[in-house]
Amino acid sequence: MDPRHLVQLSVILEKGSITQASRHLHLTQPTLTHNMQILEMQAGGVLFERSRFGVRSTALGEMLAREGRNIAQTLQSAAEVSARYLGGLQNQLRLGIGPLVGAAILPDLAAALFTQHPSVALTVQSDRPQALLEQLIDKRHDFVVAPSWLERAPRGIERTALIEDELAIFCGNTHPWVVTAQRAGTARYHDELEWLSLGTASPFDQNVRAMLNAIGIGTTRTRMTFLGDAQLLLGMLSRGHYLAVLPRFPTRILANRFQLVEINVDAPASPRNIHLWHRSELLEDPTLSSLQAAIVECARDLQRNAPHVPSVTVSQVG
Repeated sequence: MDPRHLVQLSVILEKGSITQASRHLHLTQPTLTHNMQILEMQAGGVLFERSRFGVRSTALGEMLAREGRNIAQTLQSAAEVSARYLGGLQNQLRLGIGPLVGAAILPDLAAALFTQHPSVALTVQSDRPQALLEQLIDKRHDFVVAPSWLERAPRGIERTALIEDELAIFCGNTHPWVVTAQRAGTARYHDELEWLSLGTASPFDQNVRAMLNAIGIGTTRTRMTFLGDAQLLLGMLSRGHYLAVLPRFPTRILANRFQLVEINVDAPASPRNIHLWHRSELLEDPTLSSLQAAIVECARDLQRNAPHVPSVTVSQVG
């Protein structure tokens, strides 16, 4: 198959029209149609169906279009590498990072990397930890900074402990729990309170549920769930109407910016340690090995210097 035809197929399905795709690709419609006929012959099946509303992919067409998107992304990355190299940035680091951890540590991490490696260019993608690990296996990242939820790393993948962390409950400084605790010295849970969830660190997670049950919280009303954007959640949390279960370390770094308060509860700690993930063969490259050491050093410095966050105590429902 001609890789260009796969890219063209991905554009057709993205645009939903051969006419619009031909304009985007600067090809004539007869040429694009001919290329798709060749691709269908080589693939052995129909790639999309035509209707008066445009085109709709078949299962085969969608699978091949996914490959076309990957090819287009690789070509774009190659062009960016070339442009950066000509601009004096001779090394590229592709970093995947969880949304909350990224918001907390990326400014300091980038500053440390650029100081120690002036010629490095950094490409960052924020996503859910599970998705980032899949992307790492597919060689779309050099390193991933994310919590570990696996007993052992997948084959060909290694991980280095970065930060010992655990889950905690946070809210805005005007939340009823905070107001009550400041007035009476403590607050008590009641079922009318509402929660926000950040994907993997949600009250539906088994460990989190156990922690909440330990203080008498049997049910939670999760009003909103945020996938891939921690700062939106923190902004909502700062309004004072909601609670959220979040990793303690990154949330403490961001707490003062969003005027958050940590809730002290008498419950067993629920670990959510943060690791640096990479493919096993990666550290054969001296530059990437040096970058790994810089990431580890910066993360541990941040943990040692994590800021103090105001807190209140909530008593167990009796």
